[in-house]
Amino acid sequence: MTALLSLVGTTQPSSDYPKTPAEWAANREQVEQFTLAFTQPLVETLSPDVSEIELGGVPALKVVPKGGATKSGVLIYVHGGGFTNLSARSTLSGAALMAAKTGRVIYSLDYTRAPDAKWDEITDQVLSAYAALLAEGNSADQIGIFGDSAGGTIVAASMLKLRDKGGPMPAAILLQSPVTDLKLAGDTIRTVAAFDPALDVGYARARFAQYASPSEFTNPYVSPVYGIYTAEFPPVLIQAGTREIVLSDSVRLYRQISKGGGDVVLDVYEGMPHVFQSLLPGTPESDTAYARSEAFWDEYIE
Repeated sequence: MTALLSLVGTTQPSSDYPKTPAEWAANREQVEQFTLAFTQPLVETLSPDVSEIELGGVPALKVVPKGGATKSGVLIYVHGGGFTNLSARSTLSGAALMAAKTGRVIYSLDYTRAPDAKWDEITDQVLSAYAALLAEGNSADQIGIFGDSAGGTIVAASMLKLRDKGGPMPAAILLQSPVTDLKLAGDTIRTVAAFDPALDVGYARARFAQYASPSEFTNPYVSPVYGIYTAEFPPVLIQAGTREIVLSDSVRLYRQISKGGGDVVLDVYEGMPHVFQSLLPGTPESDTAYARSEAFWDEYIE
C-alpha cells in the first residue's frame, strides 16, 4: 500500500512532480501499471463480464456482475485519478465492486485525461456517454451516475452543465470522496493533512493545474461547490471518510445543495481514508457504504 500511495503522490517532493506533457505521460503509465497489479486480484475474485464498447464516441467498459444483472437500470461510473491518471481498466475493481454489490450493469468511462483534455471537454464526454444511453432506449429515471475522487468532481460538474442545458437529469448521483473545490480552500485541507494516508496537497495542486487554469477554479463546472443547486438537481448521496483532506469538500457541497432545496445525504465514516469503499473492500465500513449505495439506487432508479 505504501508503494502505491508513493506512486500516486503522497510522498513525492515537489521537485518530482511532472511538469511537461512527456513527464505526465510517463507518470500516468507508471501509476497505471502499478494500480493494475494492485487491483487485479479483486477483479479476478469478482469475475465480472467485461466488454470494451463506445458510448457517444467515448471509450468505455461495460461491466456486468457475475451471473448477470439482477436489477433494472444501469449506472455510469467516472473514475478518479486526480484528472491525470488511471483508466477504466485500472479502476475496474471499483466498477466491479459496485456491479457485484448492487446487481446492476456498470458503464465505466475512459474519458480523456488531463493534460490531454481540459475540464470542458471531459465533462462534455460524460454528457455524450449519458446521451448515448438515452438514445439506446434507456429513460433518464433508469440511469444513475457515480464517481470517486476527481471522478466525483466530474460527475457533479457534468450534472450542473446538463441541468443548465435543460437536459433530462438522471435518477440519482453518488459521489464518493469528491473533490469539489480545486482551490482546496476547505478547513480539513489543513486540519487533516497530517492524518491523510492517501492525498498530498502539493501533488493535488499540480494535477489540478493540468485540468483547469487556476483562474477557472471557481467556475462551477470546474469546482462544483460553487454551483447553484435547485430542486431540479438529481438526488445526491455523498460519502466520505474522516481521514481525508477533502472531507470539507463533501461537507461544503452538502450544505450548498441543501441550501438550494436539493435532495442530498452526507454519509461520513469514522477513520476512513479517501475512496475507502474500493481501497478497503471487505471492511465493515466499505460493506456498509456499498449497502447504503445499493439502497440509494433502489430508491430512485426505476
